[in-house]
Amino acid sequence: RTDAADVAQPAGAAPGGTTGRFVIDGVLGSGGMGVVLSAFDPELDRKVAIKVLHSHRPDAPPRQLLQREAQAMAKLSHPNAVQVYEVGRAGEHLFIAMELVEGTSLRAWLDAAPRGWREVLAMFVAAGHGLVAAHAAGLVHRDFKPENVMVGTDGRPRVSDFGLAEA
Repeated sequence: RTDAADVAQPAGAAPGGTTGRFVIDGVLGSGGMGVVLSAFDPELDRKVAIKVLHSHRPDAPPRQLLQREAQAMAKLSHPNAVQVYEVGRAGEHLFIAMELVEGTSLRAWLDAAPRGWREVLAMFVAAGHGLVAAHAAGLVHRDFKPENVMVGTDGRPRVSDFGLAEA
């Protein structure tokens, strides 16, 4: 989690603002590709995560490439991969609405308590199933690491952050 004051946000990304049809709750974090917001989808009555991609970076991929990658991610449906719900535009920014995983990163899970090798192996094998599903959908993650896997409060790992994915 990153404090909202530390993150350059696109217009409408403040709590109570909107990005597309989504009502913003707050900032979950940020990275090289964008800002991740927690939000609410009033049409489907569910919480979501919104990744708003930076558009001002000089090395940012063309919008068409980001759009194609997001569309490929939206075709991926697997219990061990974060589900993408929608791709849209908010002003100059492309956003991706996706499953909000309540939990922690696999890195934090590993660091939180001593884990037996069988438990760790089972978690990585499950995450690997998410990667296999991504490959079957024509995606290559290109940045798989414990920080890019979310472990939900249900104990299920989900591969996330396909920001460097190659379709």
